[in-house]
Amino acid sequence: MKNKNKLALLAGAAALLIAVGFGGWKYWKSHQTVQVERLALDGESSQKIIASLMNREYGNKHYNKEEDCWDIDHGDRTYCMKPLSLDRVRADGEDRLYLFVGGYLSESSNVDSEGLAGAFVFKSDGNELIAATRDLTYSSPGGAMPEAVKLLQISRSGQMGWLIQSGGDLNEGYAFREPHLFVPKNGKVVDTAADLIGAHGAKQTALNFDYHVDASKSDSEYYPLLLTVRDEAKKVVASYRFQFDSSKWKYFCGDKTCGEQGSLPSSDDDESTDNDDVDQPVQPPANANAALFSDGTELSAADLKDVLAAIGATYVVKDQDTWGFVTDKCHTPFKLSASSPEGQNDSHDSLWITGGSECTSGNTGQSMWLFLRGEDGHLRANLGVPASKATATSDLNNGHYDLRLSGNGFCEAVWRWDGSQYQHLKNIATQPGGCGGE
Repeated sequence: MKNKNKLALLAGAAALLIAVGFGGWKYWKSHQTVQVERLALDGESSQKIIASLMNREYGNKHYNKEEDCWDIDHGDRTYCMKPLSLDRVRADGEDRLYLFVGGYLSESSNVDSEGLAGAFVFKSDGNELIAATRDLTYSSPGGAMPEAVKLLQISRSGQMGWLIQSGGDLNEGYAFREPHLFVPKNGKVVDTAADLIGAHGAKQTALNFDYHVDASKSDSEYYPLLLTVRDEAKKVVASYRFQFDSSKWKYFCGDKTCGEQGSLPSSDDDESTDNDDVDQPVQPPANANAALFSDGTELSAADLKDVLAAIGATYVVKDQDTWGFVTDKCHTPFKLSASSPEGQNDSHDSLWITGGSECTSGNTGQSMWLFLRGEDGHLRANLGVPASKATATSDLNNGHYDLRLSGNGFCEAVWRWDGSQYQHLKNIATQPGGCGGE
């Protein structure tokens, strides 16, 4: 009888240990495993949470009932912000919600090239924000919203990031799908897609760019990001690897092929496959005017001299494939293009010149020059700085609109007309740390 009691006690103790051990394992597992669930935007609880947060972040009075979105003024445009994705993430034993919203322009044109988004991380009850940025900007033809939003786990501890591809397949079969990876940092949300590759050009329209993380490297806190490019037959045509630099909070190229885009088809828009065209390559432009204007426009000899002298450039043709402009310091030919504002194609009283290289413009890769005709009849450079885009704002001073130039990281420069020329007015940081800030 005693032996039976002992056996019963031992069996009970063993069962208790197993139960405690299993419960402990479940607790440990729940705190180690990151679980992601995409929630339906039209669910009753989702709609309540979204409406509460959007009213708080964008203002209840800015709710556009007709379009079911929230209006926000950005620059000289008004975007209507709509929820695009809502995810519940359980990490470290805590539930968090990740909301990504996109803005669209009720009236847009091909002149618009900036998309607007908002990204928010908050406690599951919807009341306590963890990270938020209501006006993330990114390049997007027509200011269009991204077609899809993908939430990726980029670290072992549950750091998440929203992956979008802005743009799309544009007119005349041209592909522009630019990847952006927005990740929370210090209460804000920033774009970490430094070297990520997207589709550019007619020959890449049919390609599928699939971005995913490599979680096999368990000894690394932040996972590498992998890109697999497939053609229409789902055949892999290229693969790339990007490493996360936590000190810079960016993904950079992890192999030597990234910079050259590996074996991707050329982004050149020339789709001709006629054998006659192969035997008859396109000739370099005959002169500097032809190199500046693709539509046959020509500057007068005096205007052309003024423009090239201000830039310090000379047009050269080294061989069939190597031609463009050079300077005293930059001997590798680079391209320049010229355009006049609408209605001034004949007078050329105003002229934009865009182009350059890393040699002329540093990491931005190109510069922009604005030429205005002076009272003496000569075209003079009002500004010439590294920039990828110039936008006229709604602020009018002395008969000229302020100009906002972007392309130097998360810092945009505003230039103002002082009565005789444009002068640098101020810098505006578009993300935390921009313009040399912390």
